[in-house]
Amino acid sequence: MNLTYHPRPRFVLQALAAATLAAALFPAAARADDPVTNAKDQAVRLEEFEVRESKTSALVQAPTDSVLEARQPMSVIGLQYISNNVAPTADFATIANIAPSVSNVETNGPGLSESKHLTMRGFDDAQYNVTFDGIPFGDQNDYSHHTTSYFPAKLIGRMVVDRGPGTASNIGQATFGGTIAMYSKDPRLLASFVPTLSLGSWNTRLGHFEVNSGLLPAWNGASVIASYQRMETDGYRTSSDMQRDTYYIKYLQPVGRSTTLTFLSSYNRIHFSNPGTVTQAQIDTLGRNYGLSNNPNATDYTGYNYQDKQADFEYIGLNSRVGDWEIDNKVYTYFYNNESHEKPKTKTVSSVVNFLGSYKVNNYRTYGDDFILSHQDAFGTFKAGVWIEYSRNPRYLYGLNYTATGPVAVDVNPATVQFAPVALNPSTAVGAENYDFSYRMVAFAKTLQPFIEYEWQATKALSLDAGLKYYDYTRDIEAGVNGTKARYPLFYKHTETKTLPSLTTNYRLDNDWSAYAQLAQGLLAPNLNQFYVDVPTSNTIKPAQTWNYQLGTVYKQDRFNAAADVYYIDFKNYAYKGPTDSSGDPAYIGVAAGAYYSGAEAEATYYLGNGLSLYGNGSINRAKFKGSKLDVPTVPDATAAFGLVYDHRSGFFGSFTQKYVGSWLVYDTITNPDVAGGGASRSVHSQSYSLADLSIGYGRKTNLGMFRSFKVRLQVSNVFNQKVQVLDGVDANPANAYTKDVFNVLPARNYFLTLSGEF
Repeated sequence: MNLTYHPRPRFVLQALAAATLAAALFPAAARADDPVTNAKDQAVRLEEFEVRESKTSALVQAPTDSVLEARQPMSVIGLQYISNNVAPTADFATIANIAPSVSNVETNGPGLSESKHLTMRGFDDAQYNVTFDGIPFGDQNDYSHHTTSYFPAKLIGRMVVDRGPGTASNIGQATFGGTIAMYSKDPRLLASFVPTLSLGSWNTRLGHFEVNSGLLPAWNGASVIASYQRMETDGYRTSSDMQRDTYYIKYLQPVGRSTTLTFLSSYNRIHFSNPGTVTQAQIDTLGRNYGLSNNPNATDYTGYNYQDKQADFEYIGLNSRVGDWEIDNKVYTYFYNNESHEKPKTKTVSSVVNFLGSYKVNNYRTYGDDFILSHQDAFGTFKAGVWIEYSRNPRYLYGLNYTATGPVAVDVNPATVQFAPVALNPSTAVGAENYDFSYRMVAFAKTLQPFIEYEWQATKALSLDAGLKYYDYTRDIEAGVNGTKARYPLFYKHTETKTLPSLTTNYRLDNDWSAYAQLAQGLLAPNLNQFYVDVPTSNTIKPAQTWNYQLGTVYKQDRFNAAADVYYIDFKNYAYKGPTDSSGDPAYIGVAAGAYYSGAEAEATYYLGNGLSLYGNGSINRAKFKGSKLDVPTVPDATAAFGLVYDHRSGFFGSFTQKYVGSWLVYDTITNPDVAGGGASRSVHSQSYSLADLSIGYGRKTNLGMFRSFKVRLQVSNVFNQKVQVLDGVDANPANAYTKDVFNVLPARNYFLTLSGEF
């Protein structure tokens, strides 16, 4: 079986054809310095330039920054940092890692596999929002995110890491832990063709081809950006290759002088091998970079452990201002389809060794509308709106017999069947429709979030923002076989409603100094796993909630900028599972009292002069369960980053950053955090670690006809080649630590050389 995934030349031809078509359609694109077209183009644009004038102040060189108008702790990561200081293969997890209180675990290289843990204040993925242009997206089972599946770094124009639930107008299923907000790149003001080519470690190759129409006077200043990207890699880990194709288009159409229509579409297709964690015994015998094998007679053969995915994301946006009123509306849809071959094992039948695996499918199509109406006058700003969303999520897993029936056929041999028939569910009987399914269901989710909010400008220096958001969420399960080992059916509907208040204030101490305070409630929609019981009850299904109490300050001057905050979070309704019963399912599922989170964060940039700035950030983070007083798992006790940023008029630029992530506690299990010990038999602290990244580059404008500029950049990750392995799971018996405790191993030193140009 040949599983090699070859690049397809027609994709490159399509990208070049797009460039030719753009040149034919838009020959009269306006110049960026045309005062008429500039008057029509009032929106702030997130435009990437290959070569620009050097930026020599703390305000523009800061890798992360805040704003004087902040109402909660936040870190803004700008386009120049994204385009010049992270590997071109990066995803949003790689970029967010620089921010205070954020930690990211990537095992195959920057953006070359999905993030294993992207935590913010210790809240792991699925406990916070991720948005794109203000639209929340994520898996419909638990609202987690597949970092490689939607938006590679070249599509991102800016990122904001919000560490809090925001005001009432912040939408999403997981305002609980905060928001990682991405914003798309805008079309350039000048027509251009921008190719980017990158080569890196582990045979990594990336080609990105971007076309910009420039401003079009004949179309009232409309503009388009379109791109195609192909990325291939063998990956740091053995037999852990990945290939990705990404298509992107964004169209801005001004209508009159106060209305803009936006259309955006992105499509991603990915194939990658999917290794898991490794034990110390495997590391010692097979190497630090061990992932999968090329041996068809082994259960960890790469041909038995791979995924194929497709994902798309589209919206049509309307922004219009009439007098003091403004309407902002986005109608959107996104789709995700994951076909995963995984979990192989062996079983001997009649002296024949059978390789039994599983084929898991998770797909969803989501539709939504986010509508905001606002009015601004001398007293303040009024906002009201509603967010509605509907999602359909088919999910199933059935057994495979790779040896007997091939890699994509259902295992229908009673001698090797993996899932025994269940008498109480006739559909699982031999030959029945759900005979070989571990689970088979369709989950529906409906959300309604209306809100009202008013920001009162009490004085010239003081503003107060108060709001209410009403949360109405329904999950509907239609499962011929529910997600339990008992394999019972479930047809069940559950609705949660909640009113969520927010109150924030911002006080301008001076023109360049502000302080803020926040009291707000966040919420996390119930995880689908909480429905994986025979009879769901109110003891098993409750949304998690937070009360956030935060104080902070922001200081911004040309030479020095800084932000600092302290926080205290009351986390209520922690879902947990008891020990397994005779069927292998949890004996009980419950909702514990919760936990208390607290900490302090700071970030600062100081401009030293001659194009050089000094940067640093840090956090201290604590989280303890209310009942057992145990540390909450996966919460680093501290994070820090420091480094230098350089940008000189000669065309040279660069950065050096070092990221530190502190230790966190890993338990063998937590069966009830409300009781002493939490049910855990063993806990182990992970090792703290520190990794450094270096980026150096040079760019210049040219006078070679259509060839306007070029940029070359070298990115080195893990500069000092640190040997880091992050503890992920432990066995209850310390004697089994060598063979059963598991780690995520971080990549060795790696290099990426990138060349881009502008035509």
